[in-house]
Amino acid sequence: MIRSTLCYLRNKNRTLLMLRDKKENDINEGKWIGVGGKLEDGETAGECLKREVREETGTELSGFYFHGIIYFRNDECEDEEMYLYSADLTDEEAEAAALRDCSEGTLSFIPDDEIMGLSLWEGDRIFLKELLDGRKHISYDLRYEKGKLVSAERIAIKNILFDLDGTLIDTGEGIMKSAQYALRDAGVEIEDYRELSFFVGPPLVYTYTRKFGFDMPTARRLVTKYRERYTDIGLFECEPYPGLRECMESLRSSGYRLFVASSKPELMCRRLLEHFDLLKLFDDVAGSTPDGRIDTKSQVLQELFRRNLEADPCFTGSSVLVGDTRFDVAGANDVGLSCIGVSFGYGESSELAALGAVSVADSLKEIDEAFISSL
Repeated sequence: MIRSTLCYLRNKNRTLLMLRDKKENDINEGKWIGVGGKLEDGETAGECLKREVREETGTELSGFYFHGIIYFRNDECEDEEMYLYSADLTDEEAEAAALRDCSEGTLSFIPDDEIMGLSLWEGDRIFLKELLDGRKHISYDLRYEKGKLVSAERIAIKNILFDLDGTLIDTGEGIMKSAQYALRDAGVEIEDYRELSFFVGPPLVYTYTRKFGFDMPTARRLVTKYRERYTDIGLFECEPYPGLRECMESLRSSGYRLFVASSKPELMCRRLLEHFDLLKLFDDVAGSTPDGRIDTKSQVLQELFRRNLEADPCFTGSSVLVGDTRFDVAGANDVGLSCIGVSFGYGESSELAALGAVSVADSLKEIDEAFISSL
């Protein structure tokens, strides 16, 4: 199956579209579409998106919003899995993009109220209208026969992936105290461990290098020192958030499959969930690896996809991540996954929404079947 990206660049109630009028033997000839293209080997959807937007419009995207996956089934060509994005451009970026001489087609900003009058693929009309109307989660299975759309089925969410720290369990005390312990070994004294709340969520190496300026060898040493305390003490200095068990049991009884996707080492995730007798509520648990091979949220999510895509080829398109920090939203955007934010963890609700969270829940109890179905 071909994997590709499609992005609609937006500015002042206008959308940048491309009239495919330059390439020979183009299946899209005469159609107006967004910008994008095929993923190269080893690329995430987000990396592909930024590369394609840069190549076709000259724009270096600083941010973008993931909306969903569109599966194209076509009797005349290979099936396609397309990651749907949008991004906002400044006036300066919009002017430069509109003047770009693109080899793929002619670029033009079209007023939103004129778009449906253009020559569009019928399937594009469906998901583009929803995007213009403000819908945030948009996933469809579209089937074409001889160039005609014969069916369009919305893909419902059936897999819910949860971050762990700050989302399922308030692990802050143990993480902050263990970070304080490791920093002391490096000559950095933090009197009040609660000042280290920024350690909850991102990979430890990221925090040691970005927040404190340590070089990579020192950061790795501090991770080892951190785990010296955390493995046996800090791991259990925590409490599940209120309503956790009831929420998971309710979602499972509604037919959802539940997963954990955490930047915490996978073995520690499993130990912690087992400690609170919660492990049996999840279909799979993915986390980081001690060797650093899997470290970021994007890498953790990709590992979870790898384990489940063979059994369910639409696993990604029917999944959503629940997380509490910008690292969760950014990781989800990067791999092509919608993200629900939670306001009770260690991130800021306004930041989660601004980065593209499809919704922000104020409690685990709020994440029920009606909440998920409304996305």
